[in-house]
Amino acid sequence: MGNIVLRSRGVANMSDIEFEDNIDIEEDDLYDETAEAEAEDALSENHLVSILRQLINSGEIQVLNSEHFYSMSLPVIKRRPNLDKLKKSAIYQSIKQASGYGAGRGSPMEKFSLPSMLASRQSGFGPKGGAFVQNEKCKIGNVFVPNRTERTISNCNSKVFCGRFSRDGSQFFSASQDSRIRIFDATTSRYRMTRQIEAKNVSWSILDIDFSPDGEYFVYSTWADALFISRMRNTVTDKIHCLFLRPDNQKFGVFTVAYSNCGKQILAGANDGCLYAYDLVGDRRVLMVLVAEEKHDVNAVGFLDETSNIFFSGTDNGVIKIWDRRCLNEVNPAPAGVLVGHYDGITYIDSRNDGRYIISNSKDQSIKLWDLRVFSPSNAEEKARLHLSHGNWDYRWDEVPKKFYNPTKSLEGDTSVMTYRGHRVQKSLIRAKFSPAATTGQRYIYTGCGTGRLIIYDTLTGKIVQAIESHRDTVRDVAWHPQRPEVLTCSWDFHVNLQTYQCAENTKNVYFTTKTRRINDVDDGSDDESPPLRRSRRIAELRRTQSSLD
Repeated sequence: MGNIVLRSRGVANMSDIEFEDNIDIEEDDLYDETAEAEAEDALSENHLVSILRQLINSGEIQVLNSEHFYSMSLPVIKRRPNLDKLKKSAIYQSIKQASGYGAGRGSPMEKFSLPSMLASRQSGFGPKGGAFVQNEKCKIGNVFVPNRTERTISNCNSKVFCGRFSRDGSQFFSASQDSRIRIFDATTSRYRMTRQIEAKNVSWSILDIDFSPDGEYFVYSTWADALFISRMRNTVTDKIHCLFLRPDNQKFGVFTVAYSNCGKQILAGANDGCLYAYDLVGDRRVLMVLVAEEKHDVNAVGFLDETSNIFFSGTDNGVIKIWDRRCLNEVNPAPAGVLVGHYDGITYIDSRNDGRYIISNSKDQSIKLWDLRVFSPSNAEEKARLHLSHGNWDYRWDEVPKKFYNPTKSLEGDTSVMTYRGHRVQKSLIRAKFSPAATTGQRYIYTGCGTGRLIIYDTLTGKIVQAIESHRDTVRDVAWHPQRPEVLTCSWDFHVNLQTYQCAENTKNVYFTTKTRRINDVDDGSDDESPPLRRSRRIAELRRTQSSLD
């Protein structure tokens, strides 16, 4: 048998499980060396596997396996993305417009001349009198999509579960399994770590983190009966404040948290199938809604836009529910709408923050784009239960069913606008997000991957534009800087890596000539990216060379 660890945890079924290699369990410890035992060896092993699965699912033990990570290839997707529905949607034209291609019939893949754009600006031509407008800036910025790993900015010595920029991009937070929250100065690309905060009551790991809108506070969640909130400038563990959600539940874990845009409430999703709202002004829980009757884990929650009235939830049964706080009755809660289309559990949901569109990442190995003005039929959730794969495989250690990568048909009631496939969702609740509106026009959807890669999809074509091999284990969380073409990836290989853009070798040295208003490509075969020497320095270098030869 393989090397495994049986460790009692005393917690419920975890959506994120640790894998480690410590103790050898010899077959002699499990079976008697008798002829009868040898004859029934295969049957006994099957029974053992069944028992282990039941114990793990009940939360009584945890299986740890720290096999060396071998880089996996990306799945083979045999069918091209179907763009018919996407091209007819408002978001298609909106993203085209925002990324500089106009809302007309022009293709978002058409090439453009950067020198011509620069020349027009310098001459004062163009629709806005010469200066670049926002969508033109995004058009140029999208040339510099991150395509390589520049460096590691942090080695946390434990699995990194989440990372997030503050809203103004001045700070970056990472949270890892060593109970430490690391804070980095993100005003420059150096990402210098400014301080560490020791979290408390972590139990197993910090699972999620979020900032208040004003950037003054942050909240984190873990395997505990409470959320934990602290002031940004705090470095003392005792000053972390507990927000109790359900103190009567001893096996309680909060997988996801989100600040409201007004900064007065916090949403949370837990392993008991409930969605919670906590009022920070009154310092009390104000809402507890059973999202899934089967008590599936609530893995994703968040607010739809700036109003803080509409929010969403995503659970392990693959169903997304939209809630309106203004008409929500806690005694008999009913969602404003339901979105059905995923064949397995939701791992993350990100809002476009326009009140209309969200994306969802799922264990069925797909990302779906949804228009919240078009819900699934009222009976779709009931019908979907017949087709959901929950319980047939475990994404924490099983191989992904091949049917997920190339499904033959959509789930009945699926109203999604577009489906993106090509990444792997394994081991953990991997996150997928829209790229920043200010610098990319939200042209891209980017996600972590079970292969250790950062995957970037083109929202308008469904194709993978970048698949950066950066880590030796699952990339759980990703964060795109709101003002710079930089993505930070948080991985179970203990590292937080910086992904940036690097031009091709044959265009490495580029200089702008203002007289001709064109770009001259210079490639002398060297790796020196410095500008040419001034004339006086060239003469001095030449004289030194001649003297050395003499």
